[in-house]
Amino acid sequence: FMSILSWKKDVIAIGYDLFLDGKLVGEIRNEQLSSNSLIKINERKYFFETEGLSNKTINIIDMNSRNQIGKIIFNLWRTKAYIVLFDNEYMWKSDNFFYRKWSIYSQTNDLLIKSKLYKGDSYEVNNEIDELLAYCGIVTLVRQKQGG
Repeated sequence: FMSILSWKKDVIAIGYDLFLDGKLVGEIRNEQLSSNSLIKINERKYFFETEGLSNKTINIIDMNSRNQIGKIIFNLWRTKAYIVLFDNEYMWKSDNFFYRKWSIYSQTNDLLIKSKLYKGDSYEVNNEIDELLAYCGIVTLVRQKQGG
């Protein structure tokens, strides 16, 4: 399938509303105290769980199958993060000093996603991996700004 995934901050600003082709289909909720995030879209749920006290690693769990499907690992200064999804590796990079823009690159350094705005954005998705990468990008931004 090819559709446009878009997201924008919700009214209470602790998460994002998720839209596919302009239709509200889900949400990202960021837990303030635990540094975890829950993503619900259509019938699928993903849990982004922060590991340990350093908050350097976030485990990505498919709540339907209860399997870990990936992880996000920050570098020391939180300017970059490695994203592993189903054994494929990607690189998340902050694109400006204020951490409002970000990009995700493939292992061969091809640009896959480039966010334009901090508050709202859209991206063409062709499959579940594309969707998950976009969610990873959003969660990484939120966690990076909170320092965990």
